[in-house]
Amino acid sequence: MGVHALAVFFAVFYYYPKSFTGIVPFKTVPVVAENGGTVTEVFVTGGDRVKVGDPLFSTESAMEQAKVDHANRKIDEIKSAIKAAHLEVETADAALDAAKTGLNQAEMTLADHEELKMKNSAAFQRARLERAISQRDTSVADVKAAKAKLEAAKVQAYSTLPSQLASAKATLEQAEIELKKTRVYSLVDGVVEQVTLHVGARAAQAAMAPAMVIIPDRTQKEGSRVVAGFSQVSRTELYEGMAAEIACESNFNIAMYHTVLPARITRIQKSISAGQMAPSGRLMEPGERAKRGQVVAHLDLVYPEHQKYLVPGSGCIVQAYTTDLKGDMAGGFTSHVISALGVIKQSACALKHGLGWRWELVWQDLLTKSKRANKVKTIKFLPKTESKPIKQTWIRTGSAREYHRREQPNWQSE
Repeated sequence: MGVHALAVFFAVFYYYPKSFTGIVPFKTVPVVAENGGTVTEVFVTGGDRVKVGDPLFSTESAMEQAKVDHANRKIDEIKSAIKAAHLEVETADAALDAAKTGLNQAEMTLADHEELKMKNSAAFQRARLERAISQRDTSVADVKAAKAKLEAAKVQAYSTLPSQLASAKATLEQAEIELKKTRVYSLVDGVVEQVTLHVGARAAQAAMAPAMVIIPDRTQKEGSRVVAGFSQVSRTELYEGMAAEIACESNFNIAMYHTVLPARITRIQKSISAGQMAPSGRLMEPGERAKRGQVVAHLDLVYPEHQKYLVPGSGCIVQAYTTDLKGDMAGGFTSHVISALGVIKQSACALKHGLGWRWELVWQDLLTKSKRANKVKTIKFLPKTESKPIKQTWIRTGSAREYHRREQPNWQSE
């Protein structure tokens, strides 16, 4: 009798692993100031719901505002200088035209005196010829100077000053960014909690000491996720697609209504956290890690509408059920005995919450076996207040315990 009791005890606890460390995970977003400073205004309080872009708090901004004003004045100065440079270009262009006209006149005068010289005219005077030559040379120099001045004015108006304007605009943009950093905005949709700021306090810039915490709204996939740690001994019996039940402490009620929720294991973490190593100045001592880590499994609720019963951070008990025995035990008497024990164990759980649930199809997943390569296994839980849940079908491919889930609305039991 003692041997049989031990066998039953082993079968129940080995083939139907249970975890008392399940949790409903959720994320948090710590809010810190980009620029440390004195808090001038706090726009939210604990429990407020915020959306992306909503202001949270602001810090002293006098210095940043002064930089913005200075950058704006610098831009105005450069724009005025550009206008003056354009006028300088026009003036230099007009001076070049005048110099060219003087050069043309000097060349015409010089040509007349040279013609008189060639004709040996009595009106020819060498002094006038030399003055004409000198005047022509002066006009040539004036044209060159006017061209150089025009080019310099163009460089100033079309290159130097525009570059200075672009630099001033970049400085203004940087100053505006720094000014915006004095007001912190929400980057996610969620609920504000743990507000530690008040007007007059110094805003911390370290994430280790956030000014407040935002709990982001969970997606539909995240909202039905539960994480549980199982004993390492259960690793060989856990597999993706494994049927399970979740009972969270925050859902407990006298009527046991919606206290136990159906779920499936969707992912098993391959590594065990107890063996992780981080860079340090000392060698690892295995004795310091005598406490064994757990096999972490991720579970999703079978029915998405049950997300409302999961309180973020709640502790949960997770009971998994083995429905796919392998090897020599498959299809044999022992297999049926183990399955029957699973039925008894699940019946005990059903009695605990019988007031809140009725079962339409439960035991098919535990008792039905197939020798085909691809077997569709379906378990269906139907709450009293709900109808036609979303079908979640787990398909096993090959001999390995690898399951894939697909969701179909409007389904029939298989």
